[in-house]
Amino acid sequence: ASTKAEAPHLTNTSSLSRSLATGSNMEDSSALAMSDRTDYTPELFISLCRAYSVVLARWGGGGGKDEISGKIAGQGKKSADQETATPAPEVFTLSLMAVLCHSTQLIKAAWCLIQSDQSINKEVSVLIDPDKGSDPIRRLTCIPIYVARGTAEVTRGGSVLYLFSAALAHTLIVTDDVEIHDFDRPLPLHQLRRVIKVQKKLLHRALVVDSERSTSNYFGLALISSSSRSFRDLYSRSSRRPICVPKVWLSAGLLEKEIKGCKTHADYISLLKSTPVLRICPMLVSFKRRLELFDKTVRSNREELQGVNSSNPFHTNPLKPARVAVINRSRVLEDGLATMNHLGSHMRERIAVHYVNEAGVKETGIDVGGLFKEFWTDLCAIAFDPNYALFQVTEDGGNCMFPSPMSASAHGQDHIVLFEFLGRILGKALYEGITIQPRFAHFFLSFLRGDYNYLNMLPDLSTIDSQLYNNLMFLKTYDGDAADLCLTFSVTNDDFGGTTEIPLIPGGSDMEVTNSNKQRYIHLVAKYYVSDRVKEQSEAFTRGLWEVVDPSWLRLFNEPELQVLISGASDGKIDVDDLRRHTRYMGGYTGVERTVSRFWNIFASLEGKQQAALLRFVTSCERPPPLGFASLNPPFTIQRVGILRDGDKLPSASTCFNVLKLPTYSSEKVLKERLIYAIESGAGFELT
Repeated sequence: ASTKAEAPHLTNTSSLSRSLATGSNMEDSSALAMSDRTDYTPELFISLCRAYSVVLARWGGGGGKDEISGKIAGQGKKSADQETATPAPEVFTLSLMAVLCHSTQLIKAAWCLIQSDQSINKEVSVLIDPDKGSDPIRRLTCIPIYVARGTAEVTRGGSVLYLFSAALAHTLIVTDDVEIHDFDRPLPLHQLRRVIKVQKKLLHRALVVDSERSTSNYFGLALISSSSRSFRDLYSRSSRRPICVPKVWLSAGLLEKEIKGCKTHADYISLLKSTPVLRICPMLVSFKRRLELFDKTVRSNREELQGVNSSNPFHTNPLKPARVAVINRSRVLEDGLATMNHLGSHMRERIAVHYVNEAGVKETGIDVGGLFKEFWTDLCAIAFDPNYALFQVTEDGGNCMFPSPMSASAHGQDHIVLFEFLGRILGKALYEGITIQPRFAHFFLSFLRGDYNYLNMLPDLSTIDSQLYNNLMFLKTYDGDAADLCLTFSVTNDDFGGTTEIPLIPGGSDMEVTNSNKQRYIHLVAKYYVSDRVKEQSEAFTRGLWEVVDPSWLRLFNEPELQVLISGASDGKIDVDDLRRHTRYMGGYTGVERTVSRFWNIFASLEGKQQAALLRFVTSCERPPPLGFASLNPPFTIQRVGILRDGDKLPSASTCFNVLKLPTYSSEKVLKERLIYAIESGAGFELT
């Protein structure tokens, strides 16, 4: 299609594709496209959409696999056409798609037709709305108009929608975030929001409403596949730089009844495996509900393996014996590595931490979970300190952690063992519902989910090395001869003062960067800095994590959501009102007792760091749980301690049970002084 000032045209893609494929006359490709154009009408455009849709759906890969059932098309119930659909794209379909996406205005023309043409708009509406059409999307067929005139009207709208979705998914592969937000490519942002709403309705119908047991056709499967790919890509981009408000992605009420109906761990696992929307587009389900599903899945498994701490003598699942780990406070990392790293998947079992002080004397306190939380907090302070050289922070101001490329130089081959251990410990923290302080870089969180998108390397590089990113962007848009910049396919490493030249490809040190290969150079440099130089560390950390937490549980969340699961709310602020609503009282205290009222007044007046320190003093975690304090187990509890004089006792805590033992001080001033002294003393259980 052409610009508004020109008469509408279609491009002759045959000659243009040959030119692009051979690499000949690249400078004249635009002129070639202009010279081989033919005037068209909307009906001709729709007819071409139907023809292209048949070819791309059958041989483009999307129609050859049923994403909903997870089977190759042709297995089980099938239509006669399904057997000819390929599960992987044929080479010629990639060439065709490249020409359609990058040498025509297909995306804009198709989307304009979907919105403005009354008949096409109506057909698309029938297709995505189950109240207007009864046939499942997976059964949708597409027949070229020259084969069968007068077929069902939905074929026209469905073919335009499919070709649009397939072209959008393909174009997004080479479109960066700056182009989307600053240059309105491939569509303006307000139009992308409309696309998201249409695709959300289509996917809701295909994944939730339509029966999975119904027969399917390769075209219907291809439409679902292309829509889900572009929808997931846009959602992933929105997690880095928002495209729309969060509620636009959601389908209301999903999985509420299903989660409530689960009673055992096996029920939750069955729900995770058998629910297409969770496997393909979990973002349709609200974040809070996915958090609830994760929490209940983990908790049910934890209770099966560890038992339940209950005072009921008739309880049938008592706490099981714990594995004991003796930790010296001066050797937290070393002792933790020696006593826990060999456990592997047994990290899911109960682990009781026994602390000894610097004098070798065992500290008082029985670990029913609280001491392990304290151990993890102490371990974080050591292992995630950039000066320890296992992790370093991003340059974008977020101070987000990712593996240090210099970890091997600092720790030798032991660095892989350390990363595996820290991965297992993070898995244990997630498994036990412990929120922790470190915040991880976006790309490292993608590695932890197991599905890093290498097309996002350049945006991720900007967070690691902004100067290098700017230099690569300069090269990408450089109008002159790239050979004049004297670059080769190599990079220089600088580890602790020593420099080493690393070739990006075999013989890269002798291969100069030119205009014809500079795109490859840019992506190889980004890949090296984002992935290659931290590959060993990331894989080791991920191995350890996955031994404790199933990766399919983590894939319920995108990267920012996974960070919330790890560290709680992004701002880390404590909702005092929420904590107060879910607090229990013991020993004679009530919610309206004078000392209790003074305590809440003091808590609300404290600075953020002091509030976090107080929360850690009681629970060993300085950040609130992702689902709020209603999910804190055991609940935050304040116990009355009677005293005769203000100097008799300090406030103390039983972190295993999240209990604050609060004396009945004579005034709010004394209570505040004693409370701050207790939480800042750092003397562990020996205060209790």
